[in-house]
Amino acid sequence: MVGLLGHRQVGKTTLLEQLAKNYVSLDDLGALELADKDPIRFLEVHGAPGTAIDECQLAPGLFPSLKERVRRNKRPGQYFLSGSVRFTSRKIIRESLTGRIMTEELLPFTLSELSHRDLPDHLLQLLARNAFSASDVVEVPAGVHRARMKLVSLYLTQGGLPGVCFLRSEKLRRQRLEQQLQTILSRDLRQVYATGLALPRIMDFLRVLALEEGRPVQYQAIRRATGITPNTQKHLIRALEATFILRILPLEGDSSGEVYLLEDQGESHWISRGALSEDQQWSGLVYRNLREQTQYQVGSDARYFQFRTRSGVEIPFAIEDSHGVLGVVPTLGVPTRSERASAASFLRHYGRAKVLFVSKANFSHFYDSRVLCLPATHLLF
Repeated sequence: MVGLLGHRQVGKTTLLEQLAKNYVSLDDLGALELADKDPIRFLEVHGAPGTAIDECQLAPGLFPSLKERVRRNKRPGQYFLSGSVRFTSRKIIRESLTGRIMTEELLPFTLSELSHRDLPDHLLQLLARNAFSASDVVEVPAGVHRARMKLVSLYLTQGGLPGVCFLRSEKLRRQRLEQQLQTILSRDLRQVYATGLALPRIMDFLRVLALEEGRPVQYQAIRRATGITPNTQKHLIRALEATFILRILPLEGDSSGEVYLLEDQGESHWISRGALSEDQQWSGLVYRNLREQTQYQVGSDARYFQFRTRSGVEIPFAIEDSHGVLGVVPTLGVPTRSERASAASFLRHYGRAKVLFVSKANFSHFYDSRVLCLPATHLLF
């Protein structure tokens, strides 16, 4: 079986309808009732090779029957299973699929996709380099830079969820985001964590999280703001990650803990009510657009984390793969003295490391064999 996972409205259904020979959605109440009450009969009706079962996590009782069916017939590609909840977050699903499925996550559209361009490989090339050189400096023509920055400005508020970002009316986009968040928080999230918290309180919690995007989780501060205990907060954060609202990055350095970033740029903007700092917005945009270049590469082993020390050193995110470690510092213009000091500290900590500054300005500079600055209008397109 092949699993396709991701945020609601990210495009899973559209892709499945193109790939599958037969398509059924468990958002259809009749199909869901049959899958719940008589999963064997459901699979007899929808048993053709290449069948897609959309939102299949809504019927966890279906998975043991799927397990038995593919145990008896080991032909690859019998089913496409999609979900807006990580299968591994539900025990009955996880145990039924072990060794029988490969999964792929579908991410929100990136700037390169919205520009109708092929998947960039700039990041992969930089990861594979033993050292940077002066030839890595890139000059983006001024007109190209201006045109791409117009798209960047739209992306900062509209994001990349195809079910939302193409709506021209800001009012309709807000309504769509609100509706889908209500569905996720009132239905999907509770499949993972059976909380008794009312929807408005969970929404308030998520808004507090959004305002602290990219910063270490401070459970006691969140408790004072929301009244939610740290233990419940941890369960909620894991459930929000399992429903693709946010991504969790571990902390490295002399700090412990984790940070999180919301999955979609537009959703982050809406939940935070546009109150994120320019630095937070820019760091989130760079992360959300760069990760596609590793995640959509077959065989990629890239791991993302944040580097932070008690003395104030911060590398917003770093990427480790078989070639070494690349620290990424999104910057609003020419890298500041503080940003360059953080880069130097990071390089002392990791022996096989390089640092890449990603500038919002049309600025490119070779500092030395381990430090390079490139404009985002080149790197992300």
